[in-house]
Amino acid sequence: MENKDVHLEVEKSYPVGVDELYDGWVNPEKLKQWWKPAGNQLREVEIDLKEGGQFRYVFETKDGEEDLKITGDYKEVTPKKKLVYSWNWELPHTQAVPNNEFQLTVEFLAEQDSSKLKVTQENFKDQESIHPHQEGWNKALDDLGNFLA
Repeated sequence: MENKDVHLEVEKSYPVGVDELYDGWVNPEKLKQWWKPAGNQLREVEIDLKEGGQFRYVFETKDGEEDLKITGDYKEVTPKKKLVYSWNWELPHTQAVPNNEFQLTVEFLAEQDSSKLKVTQENFKDQESIHPHQEGWNKALDDLGNFLA
């Protein structure tokens, strides 16, 4: 059951154009360089970037153990502008963030000589369950900024 009332929004501006920002978000080799949730390394990336297409991210710990999978289906793909997709977490070793299916909307907004990324995550059970995700997204967007700098 979707719950759009309990959601989080994070956004960050970057000193690059929207083309470069979008590429940093959807290019598997670039994703592997900057996205490291909870210190995990992105090992496998499969992206079929079209409406109805699927994606799969597999992360591993520093010891090489598989630690996290994220899968989903693209519901809307407007290149360099907006992506809407399901966001399914599988965290086998922790209960801090329960497995769940969320909806993610990622907007790529052109500004004068820069761009802004806005992430909206929906379908939280309650307000309390947002906190680990809020921290994770803030760190991820900072890491993306360091990569793009």
